[in-house]
Amino acid sequence: MSDARYLTGETGERADLVSGIWNPAPGGRGAGNAHFIVFLAIIMYDNSMDCPTNISRQLGARRKDLGLSLVQVARRVDTSPATLSRYENGWSRFEVYTLRKLATALDCELVVRLEPKKRSEIRPQRSDVVKKLRRLFWDQDLTVHHLEENPMWVVERVLEYGNLEDVHHLAVHMGRDTFLRYVSGTRFSSDRTRAFWQQILSREGMTCTRKYSREEAATSWRSSSR
Repeated sequence: MSDARYLTGETGERADLVSGIWNPAPGGRGAGNAHFIVFLAIIMYDNSMDCPTNISRQLGARRKDLGLSLVQVARRVDTSPATLSRYENGWSRFEVYTLRKLATALDCELVVRLEPKKRSEIRPQRSDVVKKLRRLFWDQDLTVHHLEENPMWVVERVLEYGNLEDVHHLAVHMGRDTFLRYVSGTRFSSDRTRAFWQQILSREGMTCTRKYSREEAATSWRSSSR
């Protein structure tokens, strides 16, 4: 297999976490940074992106409850019906100013607040982790033994070739602090992936403790997979 980055997940999506974040939907450099912050939060703290989606659903539902068309509401907020349609269909980069205009147009009050998250995640069993990540180890049959004896090897492979769900699944299993400690000692086989995770570690007050070395990474991978 020439490029494992094209491995697909259980839902058929391309399993390329870094490309998905560094190449967001059109919107300029600011949009790219916003995507990075959102993915950072999901990777290390939460596996849900439901809040923006929920706002989109509320906008569409409220407009229909009032019996208003896209054209009517768009005129009230000084935008186009096409833009409003995007807002109602999964838009995730709302600005407070825009939401205020939409709330006024729909005769609503905008409420923005921060609430402590309720931690309800159940730590996945090692067998479940193996089942989830096995497709990333095309050259070696991943087992529970590898999670126990070669966790660094597992982390390195998931960081290089896994998708967002893979990373989060492994982080929850290991525990956030333990996972980050392994990340900081990872031998990255690509400078692009290393740069990405360096940014995440820097936001956690940590640094990569190993220098980038493609040759060193390959050697470590071969010895760990035995």
